[in-house]
Amino acid sequence: MAFLLQSDDVLTAVMSKPTGNTTSSCGVPNGAVRAKVKIRKSGEIYRTETTAGTQVFHGKLDRTELEDFFAANIPSAFKNAVIETTTETITILANKKGKCTVLRKKKNALPDSKLGNAPLSSAEMLAAGRAMHLSQPHDRQKNYLLKEGTPVNFLVRLGIMTKDGKVHAQKYSKFRQINRFLEYVDDILPELVARAESQESSALKIVDFGCGKSYLTFAVYYYLTAIKGLKAHITGIDLKKDVILHCKQLASDCGYKGMEFICGDVADFKGDEHPDLVITLHACDTATDYALSYAVKNEAKCILSVPCCQHELNSLLKKRVPDDAFSAMFKYGIIKERLSALATDVMRAGILEKCGYSTQILEFIDMEDTPKNLLIRAIKRETHAKTGENAHQSAQNTTETTGLDALKSALGQTITLENLLQQ
Repeated sequence: MAFLLQSDDVLTAVMSKPTGNTTSSCGVPNGAVRAKVKIRKSGEIYRTETTAGTQVFHGKLDRTELEDFFAANIPSAFKNAVIETTTETITILANKKGKCTVLRKKKNALPDSKLGNAPLSSAEMLAAGRAMHLSQPHDRQKNYLLKEGTPVNFLVRLGIMTKDGKVHAQKYSKFRQINRFLEYVDDILPELVARAESQESSALKIVDFGCGKSYLTFAVYYYLTAIKGLKAHITGIDLKKDVILHCKQLASDCGYKGMEFICGDVADFKGDEHPDLVITLHACDTATDYALSYAVKNEAKCILSVPCCQHELNSLLKKRVPDDAFSAMFKYGIIKERLSALATDVMRAGILEKCGYSTQILEFIDMEDTPKNLLIRAIKRETHAKTGENAHQSAQNTTETTGLDALKSALGQTITLENLLQQ
């Protein structure tokens, strides 16, 4: 294809929307309807990660093999592709007949039609100013908790940093995400330390549900032990055996003896009582509810949860909603999906409040990085006797409970978390 004849370097690529004509050459079983291929440059080679259902396949390509790979699979195997090069973003869209539309967007540049003396709208000027701001060096000099320029073993091994501590350009959003999450951990650190000291615990006990490749799990362990000088034991749980084996090997290679990884279902996990911190990062749909239920039942001191794929309430609301006030909003599928996701997380936060937690819903990272950017932060309150909770606080909790009940009544539904806690 013509776009492959450019001389500038390919950095990353994502191929999606399989046609069903996929072959073993791209690691996807023939006929797969839900699959995705991610490609990133690593030194002089390209690493591929192919997801098909719950299976993940990895491979390597050189530049010539990469071009052949694109030519063989776009659009015959995948209708959509987004390719990032050093100078532009190339988006390829194929219709049902296989005809391709190729869109090009220069990096940090305005559309060609707006170059020269043509006047810019205020929106275009704002966008141009933002692009220039983000490209300035000072954006890279933010006072992150993990410093760029200081090599961190696990970040090097995960391909985020070079051996001299420089963050790879295509991994900078992941680097920002890690540091943002560590800021939330740092905020609750006094609570965690006080809890551990009160229980005369030798190490902070942390459980990470749906840990995946554990970028943030390793970051939390490194931050607590290497930077803060604390003792910590972190247990990561995930369903994928290959991911767990990878995490175990990485922990061993880095010498992180306080980390263990278990292959299993979140719903079946039986761990230590009274963990200091429970983490759920993009645990899909009701897996988040099972993790939150575990945290409440085992009296976790703090919870940091980034929910993902909140399908349950959306599917329950396929029938008529009791309150007609929602009928206009639920007329549109995308609005119904987003409202259901927001209502799910509001209900989760409200249930945690009822269970004795002070709860906030915060922005995790910028929407431009991912739309799944809300974080539920919950800290267990002390008992009334210990804190002398006043009448105002009691009244506020009563109001929050009433609001939660009103929302459930209007929607005519509850969620898995409440059902688990009632068992």
